[in-house]
Amino acid sequence: MKLKNRLYTGLGTGSFIYMIVLLSRNYNISITRAEIISVLIISACAGIFTFIFDIERISYLFALVIHFFMMIIVVFLISTYNHWIEIFPTADFLESIVLIYLFSWLISFLNTKKDAKELNMLLKNKNNI
Repeated sequence: MKLKNRLYTGLGTGSFIYMIVLLSRNYNISITRAEIISVLIISACAGIFTFIFDIERISYLFALVIHFFMMIIVVFLISTYNHWIEIFPTADFLESIVLIYLFSWLISFLNTKKDAKELNMLLKNKNNI
């Protein structure tokens, strides 16, 4: 069940970020079926790969680095397959990955913070009963 939740969270976050990236472009947008499938695969992997954060033997920072590099590999493979980049990634490509990853992390951080606040309120209310 947890894997399915990770998958859905990744799909939602990834799709949202993809739409934001498309809106930031200054020209007409044309989306192919292959691009949609590719974004869904990347987003699903981003969500599924969050299992790394549940491994208690490694620190959060190390898990974040592992997740980041796993995502770079997936994005690189799909980008190469779709001819979005050449075989050797450019600085612009790597910069885009870092910015999108930071934006994704910010969304996850804010969501986790909101969940923690709700849990703390529930615990506080339970203790006051």
